[in-house]
Amino acid sequence: MVGALMKGALVAVVLTTLCDQSCYASSVNEVGGSLHDPTALSVRDLVSMSDVGGGVGTLSLSPDGRRVAFQLAQPDLASNSIRLSWWIAPVVDSGSAIRVGDGGAPILNLGPHGYPVGTVADVTAQWSPDGRWIAYLRGDRETTQVWLSGADGAVQEQVTSNAAEVTELKWKDADSIYFEVGRSSALQESADSAESDRGYLLDDRFILDSLRPLWQPCGPDPWGMPRPSDQRCEPQLWIAQLHKAQRKASPAELSAWRALSDPGRPSAVAASRSIKSISWNASHTHVAWLENEDPVDAPGFAAPLTVFADAKRCGRPECHGQLRQVWWSEGKVYWLRQEGPSFSVPAIYEWRPGSRSVRRVYRQDSVLESCVPFDAKVICIRETPAAPRKIVSIELHAGRVSVIYDPNPQFARYKLGRIEKLQWTDAFGHDAFGHLVYPNDYHSGHAYPLVIVQYRSRGFLNGGTGREYPIFPLAARGFMVLSFDEPVDWESLAKLPDGDLQKVVAYEARMRTDSYESRMALSALDNILDRLISEGLVDAGRIGITGLSEGANTVAYALFHSHRYAAAAFSGLWSPTHYFEIANEGTRALVRASMSAGNSDELMRRYKSEALMFNADKVATPLLIQVSDAELLEVVPTFVTLKEAADPVEAYVFPHEYHIKRLPRHKLAVAERAIDWFGFWLMGVEDPDPAKSAQYMRWRSLRAQAQCVARERGAAHGDVRATACGALP
Repeated sequence: MVGALMKGALVAVVLTTLCDQSCYASSVNEVGGSLHDPTALSVRDLVSMSDVGGGVGTLSLSPDGRRVAFQLAQPDLASNSIRLSWWIAPVVDSGSAIRVGDGGAPILNLGPHGYPVGTVADVTAQWSPDGRWIAYLRGDRETTQVWLSGADGAVQEQVTSNAAEVTELKWKDADSIYFEVGRSSALQESADSAESDRGYLLDDRFILDSLRPLWQPCGPDPWGMPRPSDQRCEPQLWIAQLHKAQRKASPAELSAWRALSDPGRPSAVAASRSIKSISWNASHTHVAWLENEDPVDAPGFAAPLTVFADAKRCGRPECHGQLRQVWWSEGKVYWLRQEGPSFSVPAIYEWRPGSRSVRRVYRQDSVLESCVPFDAKVICIRETPAAPRKIVSIELHAGRVSVIYDPNPQFARYKLGRIEKLQWTDAFGHDAFGHLVYPNDYHSGHAYPLVIVQYRSRGFLNGGTGREYPIFPLAARGFMVLSFDEPVDWESLAKLPDGDLQKVVAYEARMRTDSYESRMALSALDNILDRLISEGLVDAGRIGITGLSEGANTVAYALFHSHRYAAAAFSGLWSPTHYFEIANEGTRALVRASMSAGNSDELMRRYKSEALMFNADKVATPLLIQVSDAELLEVVPTFVTLKEAADPVEAYVFPHEYHIKRLPRHKLAVAERAIDWFGFWLMGVEDPDPAKSAQYMRWRSLRAQAQCVARERGAAHGDVRATACGALP
């Protein structure tokens, strides 16, 4: 969506009330969990955990199916970096995983314009046909090349030294590798240096937060985003023969390369039918696929799919819906289906083509990613609300789950609060769900302060989108925590084609009309909060809300549309003034279209009722902003207007970060400060650490200022700027 692509097209926000100091007269005894409780999961423990892969993680099964290769990401607080390494674990035989090579520097994902998002890219190992090697991309010294590791861990070596960065690879045979490259890094740097000496021409190459021209990736943009004509380039295919010279691929080799990614459409299936995923059995004699049977009304983005095998349609309800993957095993077809509230629960089903029945193999509140089938099992990366990622094997006969590799075996010793999955609907009838995490030392009959973490709650509860607000450490400090998954209009999404930018913009405009998307989220929160308060679980006067990206937009909307929230924290908020910092006319046109505005004046008029910076006079909720330096320009206008309105706000800026913060020390600081912030405003608790004395001195001043502003606004029933309250120390 344009909002996501633009790091959140602006949504509006909501008024909250502020209790006076008596509202926070909670005793220190209310805080559950000691700061030094060895069984409580601390922020440092959480930030230091290892992860399979950089994003969702990827797995690669050896040709014989007996070993699985994967990348491990290990945060290192001492060096403030992420250490990557390559591992191979046995799938069939007993034994431990072995480290087979260093992964180099993290490769960052790029947005549509070539600007880093901040997330670490997933890199997939490619097994040689004989199973002796794995090949993979490795980033070093601002270049990405192909490297090899021996499957026994004895050898690691660099394969390519191309002038351009390698973007993709596949084995050609046991002794050679296809690899694709973009534009020459040296030529790009030379052109950039020459232009910088004369001054950069301010043109369409300056997009979003860039302070210098961006070089956009080679190849077609799947979103069709506006691109300067001189930025277009086609990827080049090369061949690397092991321990020999590299050369450009021939036309015949280029055709062979393209065929490697084509699973082969069944010849008997008409080209007009919309097939989304194809799987052949091992002998290539039987084929199964997932098909969109209604491509006109539901073109494909989140459209329901149906299982077919050997031209037979599976007619059971379980064979239709949000299907993700299909494969064969021992003459039967299996598929991964997302079901439950907002399609949040993965399930695996079995069907013998021609049979009228199906069998469910697996279903659990979890996340399954990168599943690779082999014989009578499937190997997946799995995480649950209460456990981080592991590599597991799921037996297709019995559904039994076995752990192949656990990167965090120490996690079992931590005490976690009770987790309860909640399901409800928003004001428009859309599914909403979340996970309520109880304080570690929960006592029945006591209403607790609540912190809401947004905006996705799938898999391990590791702090919501961006992993900034640590759910289990907050519960260890005595908070009730609601991990909230924002409702989605799935019916509208099903009508949205993949890669059609104009349709995406139209969808975005629908979501932004009358703040529809924000009202969906806020109404869902209101509904569940009413329930939790009525059940006596949550103290209505002590509710905090957090968010990053779209979650930040929801927080901002809540700050002047709701009276519920006593403290808030966010990062990654889009500001309407940022529109005027985008030199790329095509991108500005997309922003206008997403707000159904014909020009910039109309755009600003629409934002007047939706943007936090235009409604600062309605805000009384203490707000903590923790932003990356790449997004500072987006936040400053909002910060300044809140300050001028004497609203209680404090902001921090983190260097060398993007939309998603990744450096371990920064993630530690963001999370620990968030705990301090909500402890102060919702519990009246201050950490006695002398290093934090200045922090609490500022916050006490903000509290006095907030109380003053609340009194003045209550008396005036209108806009009270920083008159009597702005001069407070």
